[in-house]
Amino acid sequence: MNGWLDVGALLKVLVFGIVAGAGLPALFAVGVRSQAVGAGTIDGQHLAGDRRPLLTAAAYLCFALVAVAIVAGVLFVARDFIGHHTGWYVLGAEPS
Repeated sequence: MNGWLDVGALLKVLVFGIVAGAGLPALFAVGVRSQAVGAGTIDGQHLAGDRRPLLTAAAYLCFALVAVAIVAGVLFVARDFIGHHTGWYVLGAEPS
C-alpha cells in the first residue's frame, strides 16, 4: 500500500467495474439472442416449428440473473436509507 494509492482497492474497483459494466450487458445480450433462437427466429426470419424451449428457458435465466444483480445493487446503495426508514438493515447496514 502506498500513501497515495491503495493498489488493492484499485484492483477491486477495476474488476468489479469490468464485471458489472461489461458482464451484465453481455449476459443480457446472450439472453436476447437465446430467446430469439429459442423462439425459432434467426436473422429476422421466423422459422415455424423450429422452437427450442431449452434456449428460451436459458434466456429467462439470463434475464433473471441480470434483474437480481440490479436489485442487489440498488439495495446495496440504499441500504442505510432502507434501514433508517424501515428498521430492516440489509447488506451490512448498521443502525446509527
